[in-house]
Amino acid sequence: MRLRELDILHFYPIPENNMQIILLETLNKLGKAGEVVSVKDGFAKNFLIPQKKAIIANKKNLSDLNSKMSQINENNIKKISEANKLKAKLDGKEINIQMEANEDGNLYGNLSPRQIRDRLINDFSIDIEPGNIVLDNISAIGSHDVTLRIYDDISATLKLEIIKKT
Repeated sequence: MRLRELDILHFYPIPENNMQIILLETLNKLGKAGEVVSVKDGFAKNFLIPQKKAIIANKKNLSDLNSKMSQINENNIKKISEANKLKAKLDGKEINIQMEANEDGNLYGNLSPRQIRDRLINDFSIDIEPGNIVLDNISAIGSHDVTLRIYDDISATLKLEIIKKT
């Protein structure tokens, strides 16, 4: 007699590959500094822990969390002040991007966050992750607003001028 796959999965559930971590800094869509959150193993082992954005939430680290909170808060305050400086530098600035469009002003291609990131690097020497650039569906030439999430709840708004490529 053969067991079907569903019967096996019912009796032997596959464990979820989640790991409990303590965030060392505030991350968009994940949590604030000092919080204990659950993330996928690969995300924690390959990204968060090597970049020192989080530590594993084991018994030792959880007991040391209170003593580390002062350091975490100090780093968080430093990052907030840096983010406010960056916001003051970027808020209200204008960037221009040339794109191909038809006679009616409709764009042939899509505008990607990576294009805006490249323009920010060229114009202001500021590197922002493409995931932190909030774009509406831009399909025509003209002036548009772009929101940049800098850190936590701090964001800047840029004027984006799309010009027809000649």
